[in-house]
Amino acid sequence: MNENDFSICRFIKNELCFVTYYEFYKNARILKYHYEDLDNDGKIFYKWYVYANIFMDEAHKNTIWNYLNNSEPEYYEILKQQIKKKNKKWM
Repeated sequence: MNENDFSICRFIKNELCFVTYYEFYKNARILKYHYEDLDNDGKIFYKWYVYANIFMDEAHKNTIWNYLNNSEPEYYEILKQQIKKKNKKWM
């Protein structure tokens, strides 16, 4: 698989596509807005999309999934903390 497999998925609306954790974080609120608009089957399929991403480890996938399925602001803060940790590694 390559980046195009995740950035252009014909079964997922373009508004819900992302490749990296950082890309998800930058667009987290928009992605969550569109995610909440999905029906139950759509949400199950989107979970497959998130967890099939080979460009992230499972911990980041879990953080994304928890954020998408919880309304408490602390889950956004956890997304932010993961970015801060990751930024140290990227520099």
